[in-house]
Amino acid sequence: MTAPFIFIGTHKIKPGKREEFKKYFERFSSDVVEPQEPRLHSFYGYAAPDSDYVTVVQVHPDADSMATHMKVGMEHFASAYAEYLEPESALQIYGNLTEDLIRTISAAAQTDGGGSSVTIREPFTGFDRLPRS
Repeated sequence: MTAPFIFIGTHKIKPGKREEFKKYFERFSSDVVEPQEPRLHSFYGYAAPDSDYVTVVQVHPDADSMATHMKVGMEHFASAYAEYLEPESALQIYGNLTEDLIRTISAAAQTDGGGSSVTIREPFTGFDRLPRS
């Protein structure tokens, strides 16, 4: 079954770093992700007013697109955790993963000091109307 690959990451922002992180993420999105990942369908950051948490939602056409994102962003993930994010994240992954992608996501989860929980769900039925690459 060909289903979109969806990644949802919720991260705790370090005290006093909320606005700085939002600016950093805006630059990362527009200057790095958008120009280097043409297959990525959707990439958004969400935050509730006055919350210490931010959620990043990505919709990829497939696991290969997510693998590209991991390659493009790896050094940026480390910088974000060093500067803006606490070592606790909740990662939700919906899609068919390859062994390489599992290893890459596991390595990235260690970037935050090992404080991530990871939930993986594989599709079993459904449909979408997203354009195919």
